[in-house]
Amino acid sequence: MLGKKARTALFLLLLICIVVLLGFGGQEQKLKNEESGQYDKLTIYSYDAFPEALEESIRNHFAGDETLSVELIRFEDTGGLFNQVYLERMEPVADVVIGLDNTYLSRILEEEIFQPYEPADLDLINPGLLVDGGYRAIPFDYGSVTLNYDSELLESPPESWDDLVDPRFKGQIILMNPATSSPGRNFLLFTIVEFGEDKYLEFWKNLKPNILTVTAGWSEGYGLYTQGEAPIVLSYDTSPAYHLHYEKTDRYKNIFFEGKAYAQIEIAGITNGAKNVNAARMCIDFIVSKTFQDLIPLNQIMYPVRSDAELPDAFIQSGSAEIIVNMNEKTVAERFDGWLRGWEAVMR
Repeated sequence: MLGKKARTALFLLLLICIVVLLGFGGQEQKLKNEESGQYDKLTIYSYDAFPEALEESIRNHFAGDETLSVELIRFEDTGGLFNQVYLERMEPVADVVIGLDNTYLSRILEEEIFQPYEPADLDLINPGLLVDGGYRAIPFDYGSVTLNYDSELLESPPESWDDLVDPRFKGQIILMNPATSSPGRNFLLFTIVEFGEDKYLEFWKNLKPNILTVTAGWSEGYGLYTQGEAPIVLSYDTSPAYHLHYEKTDRYKNIFFEGKAYAQIEIAGITNGAKNVNAARMCIDFIVSKTFQDLIPLNQIMYPVRSDAELPDAFIQSGSAEIIVNMNEKTVAERFDGWLRGWEAVMR
């Protein structure tokens, strides 16, 4: 018979063997998961204003898979979202990114931040919204950036760009920072389209006295507006539809100078190096599905990209711009930093 010390030694040896085998098995399974794109977690990046109803719909879509957890990480604004994705581009934490817009497209493609994926139901997306023929950036909603006004606080809104800089609107406009905010970025581009590179800063110098504040993101700025801090705000042509539908009021209205507004197409994509590729593809498929797209108007307060998605009456009644203005994404990528520095110098 074995002595006590021998039995103890044999037990420890067997225990060590079991631990090693379990570790090897776990490592082997991990390698298999890496090769197949299977992971137990789907990580999504978006901005702070991404609606809870849309987040919940994504979670519900994956609820049947008990082995998968969904984590949605929010950033204060679109600028912060892009910066984080850019910094992590070599070793991405996120599998899916939701909420960048078409003005970031050139940098996304140049830096190879997203990988190609052609989602199901692609043929039901409005062809004019397919900003990337390589299917790395997939549109999921769109709208137009413009000024809104509160008709109960302002009887006579500005009727032109020249009118907007009139002293009677001193301290009555809320805008967003183009360095951090998507509508802020697009509004700056809007002014460059309208006034040209040689005169847009002159317009901003004239506009500056009429600006009450420049907020980091849309949520903060629009919140100040609805609290009555100022009668004019930078927002979307769909914003009045929200109030018309949910609050049954038409007090909030659009301002279209010469019938124009600046196009904003929001996109989603799978990061190049995503750990959970399979779940990421399922997520993109769901984002362009009719189930998700039908939620866009009354939750995201934007237009859905699918041609068969339902559009509430409030969106039709509140109206939209006659002319949609846009700028070539490559030009934006090449020159935006310089335009922004000029704007920042004026606004100091």
